[in-house]
Amino acid sequence: MIAYNVQPLAQKNLTGIGFYAANTLRGLLTGPDDFEMHVFDFLGRNDAPSNVKNNLEIPFDEERLHVVKDMPLGAYIRLGGMGKIWPYEKLTKSSADLTVFFNYLVPGGLKGKSIITIYDMVSMRYPETMDDRNRRLLQNHLKASSDKADAIVTISEFSKREITELLGVPDERIFVAPCGTDVSYYRPFADLKEEEAARRSLEEKYKAEDYLLYVGTLEPRKNIKTIVKAFEKACDDMPGVKLILAGGVGWHAQETLAAIENSPVSDRIIRTGYISQEEKRDLYRCAKAFVFPSIYEGFGMPVTEAMACGTPCIISDTSSLPEVAGNLAMKAAPYDEGAFAEAFVASVRRNPSDEERKKMIDKASSYTWANASNVYRQAFSFVI
Repeated sequence: MIAYNVQPLAQKNLTGIGFYAANTLRGLLTGPDDFEMHVFDFLGRNDAPSNVKNNLEIPFDEERLHVVKDMPLGAYIRLGGMGKIWPYEKLTKSSADLTVFFNYLVPGGLKGKSIITIYDMVSMRYPETMDDRNRRLLQNHLKASSDKADAIVTISEFSKREITELLGVPDERIFVAPCGTDVSYYRPFADLKEEEAARRSLEEKYKAEDYLLYVGTLEPRKNIKTIVKAFEKACDDMPGVKLILAGGVGWHAQETLAAIENSPVSDRIIRTGYISQEEKRDLYRCAKAFVFPSIYEGFGMPVTEAMACGTPCIISDTSSLPEVAGNLAMKAAPYDEGAFAEAFVASVRRNPSDEERKKMIDKASSYTWANASNVYRQAFSFVI
């Protein structure tokens, strides 16, 4: 019996971790393994069972979902070894041989075997870029969780090396399951009519015919200030081109927002706030280039989504991003405003060939959720 802790699916709106967990689980739950799922919903405040059901988007026997209302999962993890007073198996009414956790940590009160998912090591490499609560939780419990877990799944070879170096986990206990890309959804326009409709809609909404695009949360790790400064340097050589920043405001965003608002070209910088999946796809497909200047990523799903749409990418030459994009993206050092500016101008002046777009699409197509699910099954065989 395999148990899945589905806490990342307990919220109405999925985060990146929730998106990864949901897509991977859809493949796992249709396999031959007997399973149960666990979710913590303190006093029933979050309507977690309904959120899990809606986020999974596949039917399952709801008796398989075991709901814990006695305490929040975070509080239980913070108990550490004291959690053994209230064993995880007893709290969750679990009869599983193995429990899979999709969000970094395993409770100290778990008696049985476990697999955890570690997406990156930002809590140790760039702790100042995290919100305070999550940083403390990871710094206090991630090492103990990595020691306790029987196997670890991560999302890139880069993150595997980071886990080995920073947590001392042997290679053989770490399995790499990269994020998938839905190329049936993220794809180039089917025909000219579809393209014209999308461009007309975006131009009416944002008054931007030609633009560079960033997609993601506005937070320090994403390094938005660098592309704002780079955009300022490049503007004179890109008349009429705008910069669209698509995504919500995250933690410690004050400096980022100030850089945007005080920019001498702020009238050419557009913040969209949260956007729908449909609008995100159209923004990718109509952009002159997609820009992802992040200083640290475990994978970087927006890069493969943009590539699947045939859109040129400009990325930081750091962490997992060169691994994910291969040699199919322009690269710049994270804080090199001049290099980013040169890449902006080059991307605006040149359209990629059909062959170049095909290579980007083929690269994105190599990342599948089916493969991610299969890697978890390999980890199951290793542990059990």
